[in-house]
Amino acid sequence: MKENYGKVLVLMGGWSNEREISLISGNCVYNSLVDSGVDAHKLKLDKTNIDKIKTINPDRVFIVLHGKGGEDGEIQLYLDNLSIPYTGSSSHSSEICMNKRTTKSILLNNKLQTPKYKKIDKSIDIKYIEKHFSYPFVVKPSSEGSSIGVFIVNNQVDYYAAIEKNKSISKDFIVEQYVDGKEYTVGILDDVVLPAIMLEPPGQFYDYDAKYNSSEMKYICPSGLEEKIEKEIQQISLDCFNTLGCSGWGRVDIIISKDNTPWIIEINTVPGMTEHSLLPMAAKEKGINFNELVLKILDTSFK
Repeated sequence: MKENYGKVLVLMGGWSNEREISLISGNCVYNSLVDSGVDAHKLKLDKTNIDKIKTINPDRVFIVLHGKGGEDGEIQLYLDNLSIPYTGSSSHSSEICMNKRTTKSILLNNKLQTPKYKKIDKSIDIKYIEKHFSYPFVVKPSSEGSSIGVFIVNNQVDYYAAIEKNKSISKDFIVEQYVDGKEYTVGILDDVVLPAIMLEPPGQFYDYDAKYNSSEMKYICPSGLEEKIEKEIQQISLDCFNTLGCSGWGRVDIIISKDNTPWIIEINTVPGMTEHSLLPMAAKEKGINFNELVLKILDTSFK
């Protein structure tokens, strides 16, 4: 913990589809900072009150905004222009990581394994997709979080239904090859890799309902992986984090296929921060309680 953080503003809410989750995370972070004696303030951000940041005039900002506006570099660029330090990745890195196409292109160019993909537009039809992707495959938006708009497609009927549902969410979506395997997530805190968590969703994958509504969702930490495999996916996660230019903190989602091949699915640059969220769960396994975790994340705003 630093001796003097000054006035710290916790930004929460925002204008993405993940606003409500962000408000819960943000209040947990704010309450934790108050408990730790930090001069903390909070702002439920929306598109009408962003100038309140100037009025509050914080010494640093703890960003707890999920999705568009918060993880895509927009708020980071705004803070850069005000010369206000903040937690997490830079504007440029955030912009890269929020877009799955950009992320996957960089990972593949750096020989980090992620499932093959293709942007869905008017130039490709179902016949093209069926030629290049085997069922099941995944349809999802390029720039959404919390598994919003993610559909596993088993046939043409599923495909057209997924496309129609995604049109109301985004104008930019992709098809991605489905990987049949077990899901894991690996948290990173200031270049320290946290223990992996195995995810056991009640359905076919870790979707929005599993994340926020299911009482049957299981999180297993320690993950139960062999030490060699756990270290492998931790190193892959750190390589992913560094290759994409991330900093501060984040979380990498990985699927290990049935032949024990790890596949990077995506990276989260502003993970959930309730006391029951995944990154705090992994930190607790490493002996870091929630208040300590929040301060460690805030420490990264000095860099």
